[in-house]
Amino acid sequence: MSFTLRENRTLLTLIGIWALVTVLATLTGPFGTLDHLSPLPRFGYWAAVAAISVGGSHVAFTTEKPRVIWLHGLVWALYIVTISTIVYFLNMAVFDAWSGWGFFLYLLASVTLIVAIVHGVIWLIDLARPNTPTDEKGDTTLRFLRRIPLSQRGRLIRIEAQDHYLNVVTDKGSALILLRLSEAVNELADASGLQVHRSHWVRIDCVTGHRREQGRNFLVMSDGREIPVSRSYRDAARAAGLF
Repeated sequence: MSFTLRENRTLLTLIGIWALVTVLATLTGPFGTLDHLSPLPRFGYWAAVAAISVGGSHVAFTTEKPRVIWLHGLVWALYIVTISTIVYFLNMAVFDAWSGWGFFLYLLASVTLIVAIVHGVIWLIDLARPNTPTDEKGDTTLRFLRRIPLSQRGRLIRIEAQDHYLNVVTDKGSALILLRLSEAVNELADASGLQVHRSHWVRIDCVTGHRREQGRNFLVMSDGREIPVSRSYRDAARAAGLF
């Protein structure tokens, strides 16, 4: 449910940004569109450009891997070339005498500058935020928890795979996110946690007890849930001192 609400908020935000950019660009007419296009065609032109730019940037932001710098750069380089190419052909259809490498390189430079400015603003906002809180062992799960609503962000207890989603449980509640458990485990490699089942990851210091029933091991978590330990993860759980 929380994932659906977050998706709706994201969609509304994207629509809002698209509408704002379209209206402002239609009224001001940058890049010569005020002189060469009447109001209605100008609105249609900027509505298309804004949709391409906002949609493309959203895809780039959601597919990049923050911890892999070269992949981060590759995603945005692909975005810049793709947007520039689409807008170039759109301009060829709209404006007379718009063709040649000079125009394309101009678009490429303009899009690159805009992307650089946006990333600079984001970097300054992140720089102004308070330092990342860490627990007593010095590890952090803040980046991972940014995927869930602010009201559910707290001390991470466990993660449970449910079909294509993960149920992220903290001491402030739970929320569903669209992510594979293997990706979550990799991202939380430096946290004090352990995968104990193909569908479960637990925070080690949130395990409050152990129960064995009919040859199966269960971990009692601080939220009251009992998590099964599969045979393939049993040795790792025992080595971590969970039973």
